[in-house]
Amino acid sequence: MKFSEASAVQRVGAGSYTAEIQPGWDIFGVANGGYLLAMLARAMGEEAVGRDLVSISARFLNPGREGPVSMEVETLKQGRGTTTLQGRMTAGDRTLFVAHATFAIPGMGAEVNASFEQAPEVPPPDQCLRLLPVDDAPLPPPFSTKVGILMRPEDAVMGEAAEGRSPDIKGWFHLLDGELIDPYGLILAADAFPPAVFTANLPLGWTPTIDISVYVRDPGPHEIVKSHVHTRHVTDGWLEEDVEMWDSSGRLVAQSRQLALLAR
Repeated sequence: MKFSEASAVQRVGAGSYTAEIQPGWDIFGVANGGYLLAMLARAMGEEAVGRDLVSISARFLNPGREGPVSMEVETLKQGRGTTTLQGRMTAGDRTLFVAHATFAIPGMGAEVNASFEQAPEVPPPDQCLRLLPVDDAPLPPPFSTKVGILMRPEDAVMGEAAEGRSPDIKGWFHLLDGELIDPYGLILAADAFPPAVFTANLPLGWTPTIDISVYVRDPGPHEIVKSHVHTRHVTDGWLEEDVEMWDSSGRLVAQSRQLALLAR
């Protein structure tokens, strides 16, 4: 099943949508946060037809698991150039997360492009390692079979074996079966890689996302994106994780930041 099918939504009323959390898009039985956020973003997009997603932020309240979910979307403001929406996803009587998003008319910004940080050097995709489950090991999780996560060989060294390294992962992300990456795929990519802290001799364990913001710079579509996942500070288990994504020409296409927790 392609990502677009696994994250499809159905309109059931004014601002109301349903979807199905599909099996396998999870980490230890908990649905990937980027996958869930992409679902709600699709519903929001249905309320902002003709406008492109430029930013979305979410705060996660409860874990999502395989099965049906409902979404409610409200338009907070419909401007000449931008539309601001809020939404929530629920499973039964439990709210999984709440989110705010901005969609904009394509081309409304000035024709100014400048980057003061270049795309990182990353080996070609065929020289990277694809992240896939190994036998009965708990990591990588089943979710990694649903997408293409390619990492530098040195970034696949995690836990105690990674002593002396900083929390930094570089690699590539793509969807499977030739599916191109649209803005919803960029949301998925922002939360697809393992936590960067796993590569710095820090505890390998549950590291839930508390909140996340994703900024879409180029909606695509893209065949593959180069990803840089990194953390600079861990304080009492709380950490930030930043992700920058570039296309194969070196153009920045998306960014994200999330607050996560190294759980006890």
